[in-house]
Amino acid sequence: MLERIFHPFDPFVLLFTAGMSFVGTFFLYKVIRWIEGLSAGDKELLTNSIFSKKTWKALGEVIRESLLHKKIFGVNARLGYMHMSLAFGWFMLILIGNIESVYYTGRLFKPIYVSVFWRFFEPGPAFPQGAYTPGFAFWMDLFLLFVLSGLAFAIYKRFHSIRLGMKRTTRQRPADRVALTALWLIFPIRLLAESATCGANGSGSFLTGSLGSLFASFINLDPLVLPLWWTYSFVLMAFFFALPFTRYFHIPSEPVLIFLRKYGIRVSKESPGYTDLSLRACSSCGVCIDPCQLADVLPGRKIQSSYFVKTIRHNEPSDLQWDCMQCGRCEKACPVGLELMPIRQNSRADLSFGTKSNLIGMNGRNGQSHRILYFAGCMTHLTPSIIRSMTKIFDQSGSSWQFYDSDGRACCGRPLKLAGQTDGANRIKEQLQKDFLASGAELLVTSCPICYRMFNEDYDLPGIQVLHHTQYILQLIEWNRIQVDQSKLNAAYHEPCELGRGSGVTREPRELLSKLYQKDVTPDIEGLCCGGSLGGPGLTLATRRAVARGAMNDLSEGKPDVLVTACPLCKKSFTPVSDIPVMDFSESVAQCLIEQSVQPELRKSTKTHRKLPVDAG
Repeated sequence: MLERIFHPFDPFVLLFTAGMSFVGTFFLYKVIRWIEGLSAGDKELLTNSIFSKKTWKALGEVIRESLLHKKIFGVNARLGYMHMSLAFGWFMLILIGNIESVYYTGRLFKPIYVSVFWRFFEPGPAFPQGAYTPGFAFWMDLFLLFVLSGLAFAIYKRFHSIRLGMKRTTRQRPADRVALTALWLIFPIRLLAESATCGANGSGSFLTGSLGSLFASFINLDPLVLPLWWTYSFVLMAFFFALPFTRYFHIPSEPVLIFLRKYGIRVSKESPGYTDLSLRACSSCGVCIDPCQLADVLPGRKIQSSYFVKTIRHNEPSDLQWDCMQCGRCEKACPVGLELMPIRQNSRADLSFGTKSNLIGMNGRNGQSHRILYFAGCMTHLTPSIIRSMTKIFDQSGSSWQFYDSDGRACCGRPLKLAGQTDGANRIKEQLQKDFLASGAELLVTSCPICYRMFNEDYDLPGIQVLHHTQYILQLIEWNRIQVDQSKLNAAYHEPCELGRGSGVTREPRELLSKLYQKDVTPDIEGLCCGGSLGGPGLTLATRRAVARGAMNDLSEGKPDVLVTACPLCKKSFTPVSDIPVMDFSESVAQCLIEQSVQPELRKSTKTHRKLPVDAG
């Protein structure tokens, strides 16, 4: 007996060992390649962060997301339970099996199969005497039941996904089906193998012991024990051999991604290794499909990020990188936290682009230095009423301001970046940075959320604060630089993708709305894309209009008198499909302005203990 415990072995363990060795070797190879594929700067980040608090934070996130799936619980509790029970339950079965084998053998280091097949080598205490005592057999049965309950949810989800909070799920590739079938068989076969073993030996706990006793009451279990363990080892081997070539490679990949992300590494063309890791960490769970507004508009097109990632991961020819609005709804929903927008942008081939000086030239300086620089942006020039409104607001506030792109020929570079033309975008950025810094301005105000995000994320503008015009106008009102008369109309606010989800500006527009309109009837809906996104050059006008109509229907739930947005492109997209007026915040403010003849510098602020960030010149 002692010899069997200390040197457990049976030929069936070779199947599992072969599969485990294969997937372990492949994973180690991929980790080396991922690290080799990092830029010099990212490798330095990795080296400097390993022995820091970031590692402990990463470990905490791995537990929260890779094992407990906290983010998926936020989508749907049943869906979260399904993922958590399979991941955490399987982990606990391995952990408890290892602890039990160490306890009985006294050996900390031993072949991994000893822990996995421990119940075969040591059936456990007699049943029913120790059936319900909290010993190893009890906890192993408890977590096996936990995993089986999650498996039941997983099978149910394949046929009734809507009950688990998903209207749509991804379609499985043939290799994924093989791995999924093996995964579904692992735990039922384990249950049968352990129950047969316990039934033949009169051992086990409340689950395997009870089933074993039941089976033993009408069949001789001894001849079945070994074939069942051979079957269990075989399905484990099949799963492990399939894992590297399927969506299930996210199981070992996601923890690596979390650690590197915590170290500050991000998707970039200079670090293809990190991009490949991100693609491997995608579980193709399909959570990103429902938030995509194109899923309703183009139901037959598999264009969502889950499908797009698959085409890149498997090197399949595709034009899916162009059929996306780049609104970021899928990226926010992704439970793995993948940088889906940068991945898609990098997949778009760089095209030659030459910039001319008159595209980004400074206009109207006349040797003067102004405290505020106004950058309208390409899209704002297509809605001149916003420019007229901003001019009125600037003048009414008494600010010393300058209109940078008054001739409409300047561009922030983000449209090129979204199209994957990074070289052209960088050339524009370098020239604009030079002009902005030379202007002597302390504040850069823009009406376009696209420009706002670009200036904040990609530009280096020391000494210059960047504000979207909703932020700036709210400051003007709060500091009594302008006064508005609240309208008696009801209004709904449309949150632009680039401003809210993309840049995190959510509070100021809503506060400004409350000062302009009597009632806010904005529905509680995650920011919807207007359909006019510059990030989707492959989308037709009909598709864009369909997206706009769908969003407009949702935004009109509270029957507003007016729809207010904070983006010129959104205004242009909604106006043709709306039965109510669509206005930009600047237009609403200009309409509600109370004309004041007193000089701005003589108006007393209602908050004298602070100074307006950029006061009148």
